[in-house]
Amino acid sequence: MPRTDINSLSDDSRIWIFGIAPALDEAKCARMLEQVDLFLRDWAAHNRPVTSAREILHDSFLLIAVDRSSETSGCSIDRMFGLLRQLERDLGVKILDPNLLFVRGRGAMTRDQFRNQAGSDTVVFDTLVERLGDVRSGRWERRAGDSWHAKLLRDRLRA
Repeated sequence: MPRTDINSLSDDSRIWIFGIAPALDEAKCARMLEQVDLFLRDWAAHNRPVTSAREILHDSFLLIAVDRSSETSGCSIDRMFGLLRQLERDLGVKILDPNLLFVRGRGAMTRDQFRNQAGSDTVVFDTLVERLGDVRSGRWERRAGDSWHAKLLRDRLRA
C-alpha cells in the first residue's frame, strides 16, 4: 500500500514536479498514470515502502509526493528517474529536459524562447518547489520576476 491518495498527504510532504512536453492527451495521461502507479506501488528505499502519491496537473506536469515519514534514498530516486526516461521513450514526450520552462497560457518554452518572449510579469510554473503545500496554495505559480526565472531575464538584459 505504499501508493496512497494525494489528499491524504500533509502539506509538508516532499514533492518532485516534472514538466511534460508536449502536453498529454487523455490516452497518454492514462498510460502515464498506469505506469507511475505500478512503480509507486512497489517503490521502496532500503527495503522499506515509500508512501507516495501522484497527480497530473494541467496535462503538463507529473507531481510525485512522498509522505514526510517515508524515507527516500539516492537509489530509490534513481529508480524514479529511470521510470521517467522510459516514459519519455514510450510516450514520445520530454520530461527530463532541463532546457524546458513552463509558462501559464503558453505551455513549454525553451530557455532561449523564454529569454526572448517573457517579461518579469509572465506567470511561470516553478517546478523546483519542494513541498506539496506550495502546489496546494498556488505558490508554484508566480511572476517570473519573483522566481528563479528572473535570472534568465537579467541575462537577456546584460547581453
